[in-house]
Amino acid sequence: MSQWDKVLHNGLIMEMDHPTAGRIAVPGPAVRYSEFSVSDPKPPPLIGQHTVEVLKGALGYEDGTIEELLNTGAVVQHEVK
Repeated sequence: MSQWDKVLHNGLIMEMDHPTAGRIAVPGPAVRYSEFSVSDPKPPPLIGQHTVEVLKGALGYEDGTIEELLNTGAVVQHEVK
């Protein structure tokens, strides 16, 4: 068994499918607890995937302002396919 196989087996590196990058490897949790189960890994977000959510929720922008920013290309909103 290679070192890489041991790392994967121990969950230190977790593999997943990314919507644009294909198959990727990300660090797994460094510590495990007996009463804790590791959930299925989710890929990192695309650049701009949460633009509207951040503008609306965290910054309090109105829908019209967000629409204008999107239409002018000042910001982008990428959707995961």
